Amino acid sequence: MEGKTLRKVISSLPALQFLDFALDCSYASAKVRGNYVDQLVAHPDFGKVEGNELEDLQYRAIKQAFIHHYNDSSFYHKYCKSYNFMPDDLHGFADIPLIPQIPAEAFKQGGILSIPEKRIKTIVTTSGTRSDNPSILPRDKVSQNRLVKLAVRMILNVWLPEVVHMQSRSEKDTVKYALQNWGFAIFTPKPDETSTWMSQAISMILPVFDLLHIDYEFYLEGFKFDEAQALERLKKQKEKDEMVMLWGFHYVLERLMQYMDVTGEKLELDPTGEDINLVLIGGGWKTLTGETVDRAEFEKRLSEHFGVDRKWIVDFYGLGEVNNGAFDLCRDKKHHIFPNVVAITRDPDTLEPCAPGEKGLLSIYDPTMNSYPAFVVSDDMARLSEPRKCDCGIFAQDLTFEGRAPNAELRSCGLKVQQLLTDEEKRKHEALKLSALKKGIGITSEKR
Repeated sequence: MEGKTLRKVISSLPALQFLDFALDCSYASAKVRGNYVDQLVAHPDFGKVEGNELEDLQYRAIKQAFIHHYNDSSFYHKYCKSYNFMPDDLHGFADIPLIPQIPAEAFKQGGILSIPEKRIKTIVTTSGTRSDNPSILPRDKVSQNRLVKLAVRMILNVWLPEVVHMQSRSEKDTVKYALQNWGFAIFTPKPDETSTWMSQAISMILPVFDLLHIDYEFYLEGFKFDEAQALERLKKQKEKDEMVMLWGFHYVLERLMQYMDVTGEKLELDPTGEDINLVLIGGGWKTLTGETVDRAEFEKRLSEHFGVDRKWIVDFYGLGEVNNGAFDLCRDKKHHIFPNVVAITRDPDTLEPCAPGEKGLLSIYDPTMNSYPAFVVSDDMARLSEPRKCDCGIFAQDLTFEGRAPNAELRSCGLKVQQLLTDEEKRKHEALKLSALKKGIGITSEKR
């Protein structure tokens, strides 16, 4: 009861206005300091800036980040030299695709760092959950703080206005209702149990939940998932909160629904149809054994088992190597690539940039990562629209994921990485890998 009372008090305070003011101050400070990266993530009109103004800010932020990594990462310095590219070769936004990008595979091979090891605050891992060969992605305090600022800006400028549009309450009433009634059922391991990117991203938000006394529970403690226990816990959590948001991997939620099929039970998390019962799904649309998941059928089952409106089932696409993700919390269900990065696609055979709309390797230039050069060419195939103004009000690129890539030209990039990595960088990688794997990197595919 005490928690509910505190939440009512907190919901009456101008919490979001305070966060907005704090970010405005951060933006003003960044302008005085000439820090273009922080200007990009804290911009008061984040998601609304268009045209030359946006391109100029993106260019300045990426150039600032490039100079830092070129000067402070011995590996990246050599890597750029091998392509005969240096800071003086950057003259404008059109030159960004010329900046050498690192294949995602490289983060499984060496300790690529632009900071001293003592400044590493956490290590994120991605991929390799079955082969024990994950990408090792260290974050420092600067990178983490930028991610938090970015998340808050997205909530204030992008997601909240769209949530208000998609239901009947005003913005003030929406925020008040959510703060009083939201609970989170998180179907991932705890952040101190795993170093996977999704759990570490969640860890950035938990202090905000604690501050606002928002209820949350983890359902994969110790990498064990008991379907019967999870369903009973979910029922009890529903009694405490008017809304329970589900957040996690689809294959865990599928196991819970299979158990509910056996018991014949259903749970109404959104009985009125007006609540903001988001279901956030991440981790890709494949099972742990590699089979493709039919998204339409999965969403139908979620709606039937938990009583949620399908418009609130939100898919998240993310690359652990960068501080960016694409949610389809949009009235047109578009996955937007937000403007803290510049995204292009590349031909998988030549690595030349593709035209907008053409299928190619998703390639990201992320200036917000301070701990290593997050200028990454992934092994994901995608299509990207030109930056445009969506009906939801956001100026962004639309992402369509097209599956994994053939590894043609990436093999030669991988060989170049291997040739340039020093023994010391390989040693750092093994030490960081050992540290990360002590925490575990995912849930096993075996059922109990």
